[in-house]
Amino acid sequence: MIGRILGNRYEIIEKIGGGGMSNVYKAKCKVLNRFVAIKILRDELTQDPEFIDKFKQESLSAASLTHPNIVNIYDTGIEGDIYYIVMEYVKGETLKNYIKRKGRLSEQEALRISKQVGEALKHAHTNNIVHRDIKPHNILLTEDGTAKVTDFGIARAATSSTINNTSNVIGSVHYFSPEQARGGYVDDKSDIYSLGIVMYEMITGVLPFDADNHISVAMKQIQEKPVLPSMKVKNINITKSYEDIIMKCLEKHQSFRFKNIDELLKKLDSINGNIEQPKKTEEEIIDSPTVVIPAITGLEEENVINIDLVDENSDKAFKSFFGGEVDTEKQVETKKNNNNNNKKITIAAIISALVIALIGGVIGFKALMYVPEVPVPDLLGRSEAEAEDLIEGLGLGFKVSKREFSDEYDQGQIMEQSVDEGSKVKENYPIEVVVSKGAKEYMVPDLIGKYAIEAGFILKDAGLSEGDVKEENSEKFSAGQIIDQFPTSNSPAKENDKVNYVVSIGPKITYVKMPSVLNLNLETASLSITQHGLTVGEVNTEPSEDIAEGLVMRQSINPNQDVEIGTS
Repeated sequence: MIGRILGNRYEIIEKIGGGGMSNVYKAKCKVLNRFVAIKILRDELTQDPEFIDKFKQESLSAASLTHPNIVNIYDTGIEGDIYYIVMEYVKGETLKNYIKRKGRLSEQEALRISKQVGEALKHAHTNNIVHRDIKPHNILLTEDGTAKVTDFGIARAATSSTINNTSNVIGSVHYFSPEQARGGYVDDKSDIYSLGIVMYEMITGVLPFDADNHISVAMKQIQEKPVLPSMKVKNINITKSYEDIIMKCLEKHQSFRFKNIDELLKKLDSINGNIEQPKKTEEEIIDSPTVVIPAITGLEEENVINIDLVDENSDKAFKSFFGGEVDTEKQVETKKNNNNNNKKITIAAIISALVIALIGGVIGFKALMYVPEVPVPDLLGRSEAEAEDLIEGLGLGFKVSKREFSDEYDQGQIMEQSVDEGSKVKENYPIEVVVSKGAKEYMVPDLIGKYAIEAGFILKDAGLSEGDVKEENSEKFSAGQIIDQFPTSNSPAKENDKVNYVVSIGPKITYVKMPSVLNLNLETASLSITQHGLTVGEVNTEPSEDIAEGLVMRQSINPNQDVEIGTS
């Protein structure tokens, strides 16, 4: 599609998205010289005439919506077998990606987005348009944080005609209202329910209902009451007012929800949002922060203790400690000159000793702290026991971080290591490895009796994919049920192997020619009808001047007309 020009004005530049219903491209409008987004329907949807008719009708309705929180539709067109919609190009990201990136949103931010989506729905509902597929994937956030709702047209057209033959609508089952999951009546309160799930996901970062397959999720939407957001995730910061609004949106019965989107908006406007207090950073909670203190002045000289290592008293202390006699006052006087020389020698000796001790201490500390480095060997393909012996023999630590399936490595072999071969690490450094569980075994599930709408999900959950699908008549299975499959159930398979299956289209219909029973008596006419595989219907009597009494004068189905066997 890249480089193709649609409608003689839209040049396709690049693919920017896609889903189960369509692919989205960025294009340049050569007439107005602006960028647009073009949504092109997938080929399988264009084969359904009913879908195409509704798509055209709803696209026109959606194009009439003009609102700052709705992605504007500029144009629609058909070129060969390509059906496309030209929309406003929004530079930003989907709300789904935004939630994934942030984990969960603050109440204040969730409120802001909820109100903007609510305003978009209010405008649509005022124009008698129900979206039917509100989900974070269909909410775009511009670079300035404005929320814009998209996919109004496709959602409504798809709901009525593709539920039984595609998985696209079911793909949104996590956001479906209970009435949508049941296939019941859908109105603006269904959009309120879906918006409630979006609000729930924004504030918690998770969905209220999830399961291994889409059918189970749909059943939870119908039967289970959602857990309160404050109970779903620990340490969540949400006001009771906002939580109550979300839970009212998620009521199972439509009449228990907000009566319309306007009532919901008024409730949202009545709360301000719970503003989270900023957490202190590591720099703000340092035990001993650097502070400025005033200079300390005013100390008297006599109040300062003077420690002199070379005064007379210290010399006496040295002699006393080492057992020498303390000189008398007279001896001190006679040896005063010698003591002065000894003091200088003593000072030099002490300083030298300190320097030598310092150098020796540094060298000793380095020797004590030195840890030799060891090159890491290649462990890939080795057995777990061999790798462990090798690593521990080098004085390193060995740890199995996880075990995973692998088509490349046999069971028990090392398939990944945390440190590359040849890298040098300190002794006792832990080397983490991933051990292979061998090739994953896949078994073909039993599809017989299942409905075709389930087959894709069942096979995907089993790691397989759909193959050729055929249709045949069946007296035993209802239309839509699977009556045969290949490979058969419990057969071994490889990942993404295709499974072919046959879908029932109901009993085979046999046609017969309607016999003529005119001018026959009732008994003979009834016998002729039953002999042709038909049944006698209502018998009425009327007066006639032309036909004798007791004879058939008129029949409801003309003679020689093809009718289904068993018709009365």
